[in-house]
Formats: sequence, C-alpha cells, structure tokens
Amino acid sequence: MAESDKRKASDLFVECLEAEGVEYIFGVPGEENLDFLDSLSRSKKIRLILTRHEQGAGFMAATYGRHTGKAGSAFPPWGRGRPISSRQPPMPRWAACR
Repeated sequence: MAESDKRKASDLFVECLEAEGVEYIFGVPGEENLDFLDSLSRSKKIRLILTRHEQGAGFMAATYGRHTGKAGSAFPPWGRGRPISSRQPPMPRWAACR
C-alpha cells in the first residue's frame, strides 16, 4: 500500500462531517485530538473555530445550529472538558456518518 493511500480514522470522520454539511466546528485543541485536528486542517469544507473554554464551544455550536438550521458541531478535549462542554441546551442535530 502506498503511503498516500493510508488513511486514519480521523480522516474518515472528517469526511463524514463534510458529507453531513458541517461548515464550522468549534472546539479546544488538546493532546488527545491532534489526529482529528490534523485531518481537519486538510478539509476544504470545514472551518475550525478555536474557543478558550469547552463550554463556550458547546454554546457556540448550539447557537450556530439554532440560528442557521445546520449542524452545530463541537469537539472538547478528553477528560474534564467533555462533561463541561455538555452543560448547554441540547444541539438541534448532531452530524453523524450515515
């Protein structure tokens, strides 16, 4: 297999997000999501919006989804950031791979 043919799970995840029409993703970079950020950096369709706090990312994604009717997506770092980011009103819909 050629080096250019190798893909990571994060590459497939980004492709799924693109297929769902995700245009923006809000989040806090961390050691545990570097592969995802690397794959996201090659996307021509999704723009990363960095936030200063996990809960801010959740609120931004929820608000974006409510105002546009599109998928509001956020990614928190692993650990204590996950429960913090989920303390906002439910998202209108989550991007999911079909």
